[in-house]
Amino acid sequence: MRTATDLTTDTLEQQLLVGEATIASVRAAQMTIIREIDRRQTPLADGCRSTAEWVTGRLDVAPETAKTLVSTARRLEALPTVEIATQHGSLSFDRTVALARIAVPSEDQTIINELSVYDIAAIRRLRSNRHRMSRDLERETFDRRYLVAQPNLDESSWRVYGLLPAMAGRTFVEALDQKADQLLPGSGDASRTTRYADALWAISLDSLAGSDGATIESAAPLLTVFIDAHDATPTNAEAGVVVEAGPRVGPATVEAILCDGIIEVTGRTEDGTPVNMGRRSRTIPPRLRRFILARDGGVCTIEGCVSRYRLQPHHIRQWSQGGSTDAENLTTLCWFHHHVVIHGRGFTIDPSSPRQRRRLLRPPIHAPPCDW
Repeated sequence: MRTATDLTTDTLEQQLLVGEATIASVRAAQMTIIREIDRRQTPLADGCRSTAEWVTGRLDVAPETAKTLVSTARRLEALPTVEIATQHGSLSFDRTVALARIAVPSEDQTIINELSVYDIAAIRRLRSNRHRMSRDLERETFDRRYLVAQPNLDESSWRVYGLLPAMAGRTFVEALDQKADQLLPGSGDASRTTRYADALWAISLDSLAGSDGATIESAAPLLTVFIDAHDATPTNAEAGVVVEAGPRVGPATVEAILCDGIIEVTGRTEDGTPVNMGRRSRTIPPRLRRFILARDGGVCTIEGCVSRYRLQPHHIRQWSQGGSTDAENLTTLCWFHHHVVIHGRGFTIDPSSPRQRRRLLRPPIHAPPCDW
């Protein structure tokens, strides 16, 4: 028996076409049977909620495949020309599905020829264009808009979801795409959803700060961090650390706050007594901050990065681990490398790397405990 490697390319292509025609013919036969099963209400007698559910179980196919078979079978009853062409294998199954969704009975004799110049993706776009959006439907869509930001019990993570009308949704996506490209040009190693999460975070910062992050100096809010000695001490601050009127956070978040914000640290003893009412201080004095940004050319110093978005000085050796606040231990980072890569993902800066070509070190498998 000849194998695929023994056949010419033309022969292989013809076999693919014959196979697709066979699939279409078999699907057409299945849909004829499904339509009769549907007419007899067999799924209801068998305890199924729908014909699609019955087909899913009997044919062992995915629910979406079953729904496509059932809906197309019903539509083809009014489109006999399309159905016959599918039975003969002259239409692929996917093209039949697309035609059945766009055609009306009056177009049955002409729809195949009229749309033969379009690929399946184009037929789907045509169907979308034919979808009628009445004034009432448009208003109903607008009235249903909502956005939910739902924290878990200790606010250590948030779920954001919602529904937007057409123009608002398009504007939202374009804003996220633009900000994501600004933070991380190209696809990088992050998924689209991860890039969107970072972009939404950055847009929120821009709104609160009243700027787009283009200016070198950006105001950092005063934050009060409460540390409960009873819980924080035995866990190396993995428990017992809370931002004022906000979420419970861990060591990485506190390091980020200490790194770029005006902070106030308050400790509490086991009986709740406040101790060490921390002085209101800026971890990096404004004068030193300006010097570092000017020294580094007003651009992120990570090798290969040219971003100027929300530039911030960062301690090469972490301030929480004894790193000094002086010029030799500070470097300029953009918001993405500072908050996402270093404080978020746990990367560190190679202290031996050149000043203008800082390299990142991957986080250890088991991160060392923080020295508070």
